[in-house]
Amino acid sequence: MIGELFRARAAELQRGGRSRLYVELMREAADDADAGGIVAAIFAGDPATPASVPELRLLAALHHLVLSGGAPELARYFPSAGGDAPPQDAWAVARRTLAEHEAFIRERARRTVQTNEPGRCVALYGGLLWLSERHRLPIRLLEIGASAGLNLNPDRFAYVVDGAPLGDARSPLAFDEPWTGAPVTDPPAAAARLRIVERAGCDQAPIDPTSVDGRLELQSYIWPDEPARLARVELAASIAARHPVAIERRGAAAWLLRRLGAPRADVVTVIWQSVVDQYLEDAERAAIRSAFASAGGGPLAWLTLEPPAAASEDGSFELRCHERPEGNGSGESRLLARAGYHGPPVVWAVASPDA
Repeated sequence: MIGELFRARAAELQRGGRSRLYVELMREAADDADAGGIVAAIFAGDPATPASVPELRLLAALHHLVLSGGAPELARYFPSAGGDAPPQDAWAVARRTLAEHEAFIRERARRTVQTNEPGRCVALYGGLLWLSERHRLPIRLLEIGASAGLNLNPDRFAYVVDGAPLGDARSPLAFDEPWTGAPVTDPPAAAARLRIVERAGCDQAPIDPTSVDGRLELQSYIWPDEPARLARVELAASIAARHPVAIERRGAAAWLLRRLGAPRADVVTVIWQSVVDQYLEDAERAAIRSAFASAGGGPLAWLTLEPPAAASEDGSFELRCHERPEGNGSGESRLLARAGYHGPPVVWAVASPDA
């Protein structure tokens, strides 16, 4: 099973033209696991289900070791550490590194993947504009599976849309023309009116973006040959350090029950999640739905950026909104946009808050 998961991910990366280094490492790691080698030993006793993405956990552990300076020989293959050696030669060094640092790798590989991708704010920010215009109220933003909380600062990033800057035009983190279409008829006017008056998050294993190890961990989950993503995580972490949001170490359902208990008619309470569903047990997923359904009064919306029920040909995700009271009368979530796995590009399916 481990080998199959590694090969499937390697094939996915190759189809997308991404990370030749990780394609090579995953294929070799798959063969090693099948042969009962060091990879099999590291994952001994691990359930290693597709949703638990063992291939991403292993490579994140290796990447963390490289970024922290603990594997200088392997660093020669990682562009994130200045390396440029041929990827096809990396496995022999990686295998030695795994054996030499087995205890560290084993511990790191047990951690849940934390791809706290600030690019997903490109979708979230538009969703907040849509909800703010729809209700004409300030936003109370609650994120489940918040990781380091980087996506709780969507209004502190810049978005250049049709040449007009939205969000914080002075932000060091900017997204240039990330949308096709728009969630509202007048984005600049909606952006000027948007106010986030409260923000909070929870996670089973939150990361501190202000700490050295926290930033290293965030970067370790990014492909080492994607410098733009590495840079924007670093910029988002620096913004989070200036505007800290406490992330509570707690399960999503229990946290939401407490947060949603008191009615709030003065704000739109927005629950936000991105690529969280696959990590939840069925019971926790049901408990989250129950917390949403039983929440106190006041406008309540649940924004999700997750894979569609039926996999799309282009691998795009769906930004959906479920409102309570029901916003469209059907009881179903409303498709707001389609987006990339890491956010841009976002193609809007709505043109106004009434659409």
